Amino acid sequence: MTPEETVSTPSQAPAGTASETPAQTSARTVPNASAAMPPALRVVLARVGLLLLAMVLAVAVWWSFLEVFDISALIGKDPVHVWEYLFTDEDAAANRSELLGFLAETGRDFGIGYVVGIGTAFLLAVLFSLSPSLENVLMPTAMVLRCVPVIILAPLVTLLFGVGVEAVAAIVTLVVFLPALANVLHGLRAAQERHGDLVRAYGGSGLDLLRKVALPGSLPAVLASARISIPAAVTGAMIGEWLATGDGLGGFISRSSGSFGYDAMWASAVVVTAVTMIAYTVVSILDTLVQRRFAA
Repeated sequence: MTPEETVSTPSQAPAGTASETPAQTSARTVPNASAAMPPALRVVLARVGLLLLAMVLAVAVWWSFLEVFDISALIGKDPVHVWEYLFTDEDAAANRSELLGFLAETGRDFGIGYVVGIGTAFLLAVLFSLSPSLENVLMPTAMVLRCVPVIILAPLVTLLFGVGVEAVAAIVTLVVFLPALANVLHGLRAAQERHGDLVRAYGGSGLDLLRKVALPGSLPAVLASARISIPAAVTGAMIGEWLATGDGLGGFISRSSGSFGYDAMWASAVVVTAVTMIAYTVVSILDTLVQRRFAA
């Protein structure tokens, strides 16, 4: 063996010894911030980021539309005009107070119809899952009601419920009900098909299958229905206010358009759009968290 072969090489220094550079030590010891962040917080931050991005894109599309189609400044108000109407004009405080009052009325109409629509759809989906014959009798009627445009139903609803919050809530309920019913019913049956044989093998009854499997398993479908129903429910509430009561933002926009109050009309549209996007994001966060919980 030659002397060159007998020369030993220095052993590699263990991690964390003086041979490491400060940068290496820092990279090894500092935890990854995203890995240390709770999963729920990551979901919230991601959804809020998407919301802000969607708002920026909406403003860009709005501004571009006015510029590309050369809409008259008298009719088409850009974001600067809306900002001035709400925050910098002499009457900005009064404008905000008036608009928020109408927004509260629309929120009331929306909330009642939305909750009744989702709740009725859930209860009827449970009944349909227990009795397919009941579904065969009632589902065609629900389909017919959903196929009729809201504008045609509004006068009939007004005759039945009168001119008031009940009429608008009924219109919102009709808008929300059938899509939610179909989605929740699908979720119930999917859960029953996945685990029905196992429950029956252990001697479980149909009610056991519904209570222990189908209802918990349908929660993601319920939240998905709640999420996708928000935009349609807000639109239904404003159409109902426009056609049936004249209250809320629907009535305010109609009156503003007729009196050339285009600043108020555009500001109302911006506010209701922003509130709808925020509500959609909140329910989307809940939906995502529940989906991850069931997938775990």
